Amino acid sequence: MEFTQAIAARHSCRNFLDTPVDAATISALVEMAQHSPSWGNTQPWRVWVAGGEVAVSIRQGLVARAAAGAPPVPDMPMPTVFEGEMKARYVEVGRSVFAVLGIERQDEERRNAHRTNNCNAFGAPVLVYITLPDGLTPYAMLDAGAFLSTFCLAAADRGLATCIQATLAHYPDIIRQHLPIPPQERIVVGVALGHADSACDINRFRSAREPVEKILTLTGF
Repeated sequence: MEFTQAIAARHSCRNFLDTPVDAATISALVEMAQHSPSWGNTQPWRVWVAGGEVAVSIRQGLVARAAAGAPPVPDMPMPTVFEGEMKARYVEVGRSVFAVLGIERQDEERRNAHRTNNCNAFGAPVLVYITLPDGLTPYAMLDAGAFLSTFCLAAADRGLATCIQATLAHYPDIIRQHLPIPPQERIVVGVALGHADSACDINRFRSAREPVEKILTLTGF
């Protein structure tokens, strides 16, 4: 796949097949992502991957904790509020997803089912967690983000689907029950990985992007 095709192919998959992804493929994706830049080549990220019954157990634990009404306690602070145009885009993508799923505003049962599916990583057979060492400045998140973006593009290049999910990092204690992540490593985010169910309308949804003219300022050209 050409680079531009991989960029276009990458999207947030919201329904996965249960088809496994083998360890060799995952290792190859991480090897590609290792080419990502970082401050002074520090490469602060670490990658922890759960598959098979381990992934199922983590998903089940996250679903149960959320269903019990437990508030998220992520290792990394997460956004609590957006303003202005960011809020408008945030609201719009949620509205659009519910519209594709055919979920009405007043249909609390189906909305709750969607939230549960979110905690369940949309059925992904593989969960990928990115961590950073405790004590680093917020700038290290740029390094982790660069790695994460390259990883997802590498997955798209291989015909695999991903969904970057803050929800998967909401309850670190559950994750550490199943993965050997030490306390000095802070869980940044989780990624659902697998094969997209192409028969689902939601996997044909693409969120809108602002035109280049709106975000780009050129000076001296």
